[in-house]
Amino acid sequence: MSFRRMAGWAGVAFVAFNLVAFFVWGTPPDAEAPASEVAKYLADGGNAYKFGIVMAGLAMIFMVPFIAGFLIPFFRSDREHGEGYGVVVLGGILVSGAMYGVAIAANAALTLRGGFELDAATTRILWDFQYTAYAAAILAVPIFAGGAAIAIGKRGVMPAWFGYLSWVVALAGFTGIAGLVSGSGIGLLTLAGYVGLLLWTLAGGIALLREPAAA
Repeated sequence: MSFRRMAGWAGVAFVAFNLVAFFVWGTPPDAEAPASEVAKYLADGGNAYKFGIVMAGLAMIFMVPFIAGFLIPFFRSDREHGEGYGVVVLGGILVSGAMYGVAIAANAALTLRGGFELDAATTRILWDFQYTAYAAAILAVPIFAGGAAIAIGKRGVMPAWFGYLSWVVALAGFTGIAGLVSGSGIGLLTLAGYVGLLLWTLAGGIALLREPAAA
């Protein structure tokens, strides 16, 4: 299997593992829910919730080879034209991935003691922290999706349809602002950016699988 195809399958696996985690976690409490309700949700989830955290953590492993393969045509184009779109895409992904990892770590800390062994203040802090970390991860989406869209539009480094999709996903990523500034239900708008991120990665993986490798 070529590295390009391996990268494409890694992108598909990233999405699959995230979807498993998403559905295993079920419906979390509202952002305004009291700490006791959060603790009950975590305790009721038990090992299933921990399994979801493991799935989300494993997804990050697949993101690395996907991005490595995804960026090859961008860096090649940058060398030819003296540009830096590949660095923009990579930088945005690193910021988003770091925030994503922090959110997973906060979730793991919440479930390590089963939910009820933490006091209300600690539960609230960790719950809000992982909530805002996810929002920050989504807010970085416009950096890499927008950078990819511009490079595709100017240099055709990937199929045009993926460039158009990247513009849509970049705009959806701005919903991360809602999660950063609001602890109310409006913060759920961030979910649109999360869905956009998964669609972008899945589409990128499919593009790598379908397009022949450059000579």
